[in-house]
Amino acid sequence: MKLRHAIRRTLTVLTAATVVAAGAVAGTAAPALAVTAKLEIFLQCQTNDGRYWDYTVQVSGATSRWYYDKYSVEVRIWGDDEWSDDLLGGPYRTLYDNSSGGGPGYYTFAVCMNSSTLNEDVGLDDIYAGVRVYNASGVNSETAESNRWYGYF
Repeated sequence: MKLRHAIRRTLTVLTAATVVAAGAVAGTAAPALAVTAKLEIFLQCQTNDGRYWDYTVQVSGATSRWYYDKYSVEVRIWGDDEWSDDLLGGPYRTLYDNSSGGGPGYYTFAVCMNSSTLNEDVGLDDIYAGVRVYNASGVNSETAESNRWYGYF
């Protein structure tokens, strides 16, 4: 009986030590990189042809695409609604070649929009961006949603 109790106690201690060790190893693992997206809206925008718009909508972030990768970023601007979101602009796509970089790929995209487009519903508007990253073969490898931007447009 004493031997059985001693064996059970030893197994319990070993099991607890294994769980603690596994947690310590898992806690030291590097986090995986993922695409990020930040939406900002600024007053006024002027295009190359001299036309003025009410707002500059800018989306920027980072992808896990490394310096040797060619990739493209596709951005859509959405109005967030309870039942279904309204597509306000896009898709806008830009090709990047990170051969001169050294780390994750960074992107910035800006588009001019008028208040009549951003005013997507009655009352307070909530705008966000959907981002898709495509590898050099055209396969969608990452997706993200930006923060929500609230305002009266």
